Parts: sequence; C-alpha cells; structure tokens
Amino acid sequence: MNIALVKESAKALVKLQDDTGLKKVDIVNRAIQLYEFIAGELKAGRQVVVRDDDGHDVLVKIFM
Repeated sequence: MNIALVKESAKALVKLQDDTGLKKVDIVNRAIQLYEFIAGELKAGRQVVVRDDDGHDVLVKIFM
C-alpha cells in the first residue's frame, strides 16, 4: 500500500523515526492502532485524558 502524506505529517514521521528508532511502517501501524483505540473509546462515550508531571489531568480534545 502506498500513501501520500501532507507535509506536516511527513515531518512528524521523520521526527518520530529519529526519536524512536522505529521504521516508518512500524510507526504508521502503531498510529493506526492508536487511532482505532481512541475512536472506540470516544464512541463508547469515554474521554481521553493525560496526566502531566505535577499530577494534573488534562482533557484531550479530539474531534472525529
């Protein structure tokens, strides 16, 4: 499968490769799986929350 990425996504992919040492295919596969998980959680009525270093929860706004 071939995909065309917009400029910002291509830059993000290169940065992720540099940061993680993973191959592009592995990053894309993980991204798709994460997207599917988040979509399922939102569809089930749940929210996505991250916790900062100080222990504060921050709601992540994701529009699907």
